[in-house]
Amino acid sequence: MITKICARNFRSIGERIELELGAMTVLVGPNASGKSNIADVLRFLSECVNTSLAGAVAARYGLRALRHGDAGEPPDVTVEVHVQSEHGTGIWGFTFTSSGDGDVVLVKCERAVWFPEPAPDLATRSHLFGLLERHEDTWTEEERETILASTRGTAARGATEPVAPSYFSAHPGRDVLVLPFIRRRELFASAEWKQLSTFVPFMEELRQIAIYSLFPDVLRVPQHPDPSRPMSTRGSNWASTLRALERSTWGTELVAALGRIASDIDEYRVTQAGGFLIPEFRHGLDAQGRERWHGAAQESDGTLRVAALLTALFQEPAPALLGFEEPELGVHPGAIPLLFDFLKEASVRSQVLLTTHSPDLLDLVPIDDVRVVERRNGATTVARVDERQRELVRKRLMSTSDLLHAEGLRPEEPASDG
Repeated sequence: MITKICARNFRSIGERIELELGAMTVLVGPNASGKSNIADVLRFLSECVNTSLAGAVAARYGLRALRHGDAGEPPDVTVEVHVQSEHGTGIWGFTFTSSGDGDVVLVKCERAVWFPEPAPDLATRSHLFGLLERHEDTWTEEERETILASTRGTAARGATEPVAPSYFSAHPGRDVLVLPFIRRRELFASAEWKQLSTFVPFMEELRQIAIYSLFPDVLRVPQHPDPSRPMSTRGSNWASTLRALERSTWGTELVAALGRIASDIDEYRVTQAGGFLIPEFRHGLDAQGRERWHGAAQESDGTLRVAALLTALFQEPAPALLGFEEPELGVHPGAIPLLFDFLKEASVRSQVLLTTHSPDLLDLVPIDDVRVVERRNGATTVARVDERQRELVRKRLMSTSDLLHAEGLRPEEPASDG
């Protein structure tokens, strides 16, 4: 489970932000506040693991477009992710910048730490991770003792001796991250791979992130067969994913949901024309008793988006985390509770991240799962809903949508040091 992401100088994000993630997390905020950019941190991490750092940066039109801040003094970009499982807790992060040539990416520091269960507290984990930003030979004796103390008496399940955390730190000065390559054992010396193999489950978790921005224009056209999973971020292999759904379980669910949202859809199929796949939906029978099949090109934007969203929810294997940008687009307000039921059900199999402007959707989400995104002084911020507003919703004195319309959802202010 991904428990937290952090980012600094990433797109509209300036100063470091931290977003804690649960089974379902919902981002709400004005247009251009940075909701999509926060979701893109997760997509970026997954692309770095599945392709490369250079490729992920290039997909965002280069480092100049990716990083936040004044071009005169280009800042470093930092991303960080925290993962927790039954086996332990880990943190992976890296900082990158540009070479003197401008858009060539250079990794300044990559670091990771993994604590077997029972893991020490967050402060201790963060302290070790912070030390890894520097070379180990610069640690003071006090810092070394702090780390050693954190591992004493923390025997993993089934072990008789305390298990020290696994950690990794590199300051390569090139455009390659190391940990995404650990599944390729042949690239490492035996001793090095043994040290790094602890992080294999960590990287596999990040490979299975899928953040979706579904556009009807992509879904409407015939698509080339593409069996890759998860389904692509814009649905360019939706037809292939739909064809691969298990008909006896998820196929039945898909038809039932579409029938309630689009009223007369009672079946689907994926046909092949030449080298292309075309999703088709049956809208009952005509007056002569003939089946009325409509191809994707004939369906409404809302029907296509819902069909692709449900396909993403039902795909196998289920991604570790599913994200959807404005899932309510094109959906009748009366159908939003049904759509939310499927999202809620999916959050048992995968973590779910949503961005939304919909008051109807927000009323269905526990207020503690909502995060407010704002743009302050030109940079994105994210925080829980203000405690006063959360208490009003908990006591049912106001709904989330009432607050949204009356005064707007307000972010919880950071605790004062004084």
